[in-house]
Amino acid sequence: MIKTRLLLPALLLTACATTSILDESRNLSRTGDPFRAFELLDTEREARLLSGASIDEEFEAAWREARIDFLLARGRRSIFLEQEEEALVDLAQVLAIDPDHAEAPVLRQRAFDKLAARATAVGDEALVKNDLEKALAAYIEAEHHVPGFKQAVEGAEKVRAAVANLTARAQQQFLEAVRKLPEFRYVEVRWHSANALTNDPHRDDAEVLRLRAQREIAMRTMVRGQEAEAKDQFGAALVEYRSAKRLEDKLPGIDDAIAQMEREVKATWLAEAAQMDVRMGRFDKARASLEQAFQLSTLSRGIITEIMIEARQLEGERDYGIGRDFEIQGKKREALAAYEALSKNWPAGLQDEQARIEGLRADIDSAAKEWAAAEAAEAAGDLGKALEHYLASAQYYAEFKNARHRIASVRERLPAGSTGKTNGG
Repeated sequence: MIKTRLLLPALLLTACATTSILDESRNLSRTGDPFRAFELLDTEREARLLSGASIDEEFEAAWREARIDFLLARGRRSIFLEQEEEALVDLAQVLAIDPDHAEAPVLRQRAFDKLAARATAVGDEALVKNDLEKALAAYIEAEHHVPGFKQAVEGAEKVRAAVANLTARAQQQFLEAVRKLPEFRYVEVRWHSANALTNDPHRDDAEVLRLRAQREIAMRTMVRGQEAEAKDQFGAALVEYRSAKRLEDKLPGIDDAIAQMEREVKATWLAEAAQMDVRMGRFDKARASLEQAFQLSTLSRGIITEIMIEARQLEGERDYGIGRDFEIQGKKREALAAYEALSKNWPAGLQDEQARIEGLRADIDSAAKEWAAAEAAEAAGDLGKALEHYLASAQYYAEFKNARHRIASVRERLPAGSTGKTNGG
């Protein structure tokens, strides 16, 4: 009770400060200043993390929402300033926080569209100058940003039309594809073989080459995913695997790889949420999240196990502290119950709870014996002896039954000038 009364003003002040900061941030968001709104919350959150202070769910949720708004606003500005690459970084962070966010994919597509449009414009200019190689490279770049980008496809078709006007161009394109193959330039191999097919749809050898190039590109994409997976970058690995599947639907192992990365991403999210719950003292919720993460994950079980051990240790220390608080307040039965509950979860021992259990049991048993002797003496009319035993019981356990009232009652009934056989109490 003493500790609670001391902590209450501090908690109220913290709550008031949090409410004030949240209100100020929300007002800034409403007035169209997401940059300052997020900076306010982020500065406060960083200060709390450095000081070891707790972060409640409301504040964390508000910080996350403000961060998303900040990243979106910076992304929009970067797109407007034709800094699309920087915008894509911000929008990727938004999707990492909220994969189902409605606006981020739209902005992301806008950035890719602008990149594709800029590359297409370079291709168009090169095509006017009859620099077909440069034009083709620009159109390929545009389709890299936006697969099937209409203007780039049309530009590439113009390049193909120009090429088709040349004598024996189909064979020449096929030979170009063959030349690029030993150099592992599979994007160009695919384009040249497709161009050969455009000029001569009956070129089965060009189709075989195109399909081979397509598969090689998919396999390279999958390798990038495996490299990301090896670095525990499960989100990046998932993106690469999904891209590989779009390129080659029947790629061996791709479906299993995607499914595993989806599980690992979810397990990572659960583990991070559990760590926050542990910091907030929500051990039951943290335990449930960690158990689910452990079942989902294959690659992160070691890390998850470490978090489980840390969470269990912190929960045990909290439970030990509860017992010590009861003991300090003289509530020996409550302290004994708390230590016994802790001992069941820690049979090998956490701290010195076993010694405290033995000491508390001895005090409670001794108090009970002295109390029984006092009641017997009181019933026999020997108030002096009864007082002696009541006082002895109180020395073992001051909160045992109604010791203070019983001692006072016996003293009132003692003959004048008599204090019993002891001077204690």
